[in-house]
Amino acid sequence: MIFAVLLSVSVSFAADENSTDIISDSVDDGLISTSNGDDTALSVDYSDAVNDNSTSIKTGNVTKRYSNGVEYSATFLDEDGTPLKDTIVYCGVDSLFVGVNATTDSNGVALFLLPLNKGSHTLYLMNIVTSDIKSDTINVFDVLTGNKDCKVYFNSGKSYTVRVYGDDGKPVKANQKVTFTVNFKKHTIKTDKNGYAKLKINFQPGSYLVTAQYKDFLVVNKVIVKPTLIPLTQFGAKKLSKTFKFKVKLLDNKGKISKNKKVKVKFNKKTYTAKTNKKGIATFTLKTPLKTGKFNVVASYGKAKATAQFYRYAVRA
Repeated sequence: MIFAVLLSVSVSFAADENSTDIISDSVDDGLISTSNGDDTALSVDYSDAVNDNSTSIKTGNVTKRYSNGVEYSATFLDEDGTPLKDTIVYCGVDSLFVGVNATTDSNGVALFLLPLNKGSHTLYLMNIVTSDIKSDTINVFDVLTGNKDCKVYFNSGKSYTVRVYGDDGKPVKANQKVTFTVNFKKHTIKTDKNGYAKLKINFQPGSYLVTAQYKDFLVVNKVIVKPTLIPLTQFGAKKLSKTFKFKVKLLDNKGKISKNKKVKVKFNKKTYTAKTNKKGIATFTLKTPLKTGKFNVVASYGKAKATAQFYRYAVRA
């Protein structure tokens, strides 16, 4: 947890490694007054508090990255260079007065969980045993980038793409696994040599939520697939003749009109064929069924399909 104090502060290192007690109005003439739990006060001249040449603190590195922050490690030693074991230490974030506690392990290593926004941040590491404060700078960035909502036409050949970055801030190498999920179905795809992972959009027309996940990082986008074969005829309750017209419009995978193409329609166990005109419209003359009921009118061109429903009602005398 991170605490913020706008005025003067006193940082009391509590027994709970996840909390920091902060009391205002306790800094006099630029001094930070801290207590290590045994009523022993530690005063540091804030005007010259940071000592980046300190040997009792070894700045570390970001060990893990999360969607809302990072895990940062640093090593803390006593004045003789012995690792501080089971000692509560402090890390300020962009300020000496805003930060988190952590407890060192047997090697003197402390892991700080820092909820940080994207950008450059200065950390102030405080060793309360030696009174040293040392600074370090880390960069927080998006691990998954390049993802965006998109609208494409059916069978466009386009892909939903993310680029993966490693802890060093550079694109990861080839063969890193990224998991994409579409309608609860998972697809595992490996990155290429430039860190890109691409999911081919070969879905049927409709609206989809697509997620991409790499380790603990997740991004979500909306993908809309537009139809290329569009029924134009709407069937209603009207007097039927022996035949009726059915029209569809055909587009290519870029959404442009597709002329002089043969489109098929299956209706009532029969197949009909018609060519599209200069407006991309194919017109079919279909025979009205003698029986009552619901009938599917299925138009197709290549992999594209479109279905309309035709109802034949009983006529009362």
